Amino acid sequence: MNELVKTACTFVTSSIGRKIIVALTGASLVLFLAGHLVGNLLIYGDPSLINTYAHGLHSMPAAALWGIRIGLLVIFLIHVCLTIQLKLENKAARGNDPYQYQSTIAATISSRYMIYSGLTVLVFLVYHLLQYTVRAGLDPANFVYTFEATHALAGVETWDVHKMIVEGFSNVWVSGFYILAVIMLFSHLRHGVQSIFQTLGLNSKKIRPFYNLLAICYAAVVCLGFISVPVAVLLGIIK
Repeated sequence: MNELVKTACTFVTSSIGRKIIVALTGASLVLFLAGHLVGNLLIYGDPSLINTYAHGLHSMPAAALWGIRIGLLVIFLIHVCLTIQLKLENKAARGNDPYQYQSTIAATISSRYMIYSGLTVLVFLVYHLLQYTVRAGLDPANFVYTFEATHALAGVETWDVHKMIVEGFSNVWVSGFYILAVIMLFSHLRHGVQSIFQTLGLNSKKIRPFYNLLAICYAAVVCLGFISVPVAVLLGIIK
């Protein structure tokens, strides 16, 4: 057991070990984003669709729901903290070496500003959770939704997520901040998804262009999907 613990500690404290952890936690967050987008896009249907989805999530046992939330939070914090740590270590190791400096010029903008785009997304995430999870400043009495008689949950009252989203994004400043954060997310994902394959040894010169294209396509689809919601609300498409 002691040897196992020692090996685990060595792995976690090594540079390659931390890079692998960053890649794995990043992959988990990438998959979560895809699922979260699918849920968000239900806003384009009848209000009962997204309210049924939200009701189902909040009908889960409290322990399970909070377990998922805390698990995602831990994964996110580990990802952020290790990414910052590795970035600072790489910067310190590079120092003032002009050759090393020149090598960074060829790097993509996404990779060079990875830490900044990530921190921007972190600030937005805190705001987003306060707005849609904690529901700070919202009066529950104004967001009651009752499922119609033809629905499987006929007569059941739940939180009106559809109305909350529409009212939230009707504010130009809120929508603008959301869109800016998602643009930063695109920059982060564009480099991050490609880096996952590279760190986990699933990359090579032959298939690298494919993974680069996959990263761009994934980031574009996810981010355009998220951005479409506030834009549709502001244009009156979603009411």
